[in-house]
Amino acid sequence: MRRMGMAQPAVVNDNEVSLAVMFDVSPQGEARIGLTDHGQLMSLCDHIRKRLQSPALLSMRPHRVGSLNCVSVHLKDNAGATLDLLITITGNTVWPDGNEYARGARWYINVADATDMMWLLKSLNAVPVKEG
Repeated sequence: MRRMGMAQPAVVNDNEVSLAVMFDVSPQGEARIGLTDHGQLMSLCDHIRKRLQSPALLSMRPHRVGSLNCVSVHLKDNAGATLDLLITITGNTVWPDGNEYARGARWYINVADATDMMWLLKSLNAVPVKEG
């Protein structure tokens, strides 16, 4: 059996990563994420945990919206609660805001490129949701 090895990204100061991306990855190196984006990622994970109970099934479907490449993420727990995310490659990073977390039927996240998409999806797949 093969396993894709992707160690957790190192959290570094914002000035140590490119401002244009969420995750900075050097050739053959480990990924790094700046403090600000790491904080946004942790906020996203916290909001997911508030909405869903464990265990939750995560389904991903790549598709296009117009000329943009996207991944639709659907999460569903055993109690029937659901959450949808649309992650779109737009060339820049945009996180959901507090209003979207509170009221949005779907949360929208923009990422710079496919590398950011892959690392964000890996991070979401590792989110444990609350018990009970």
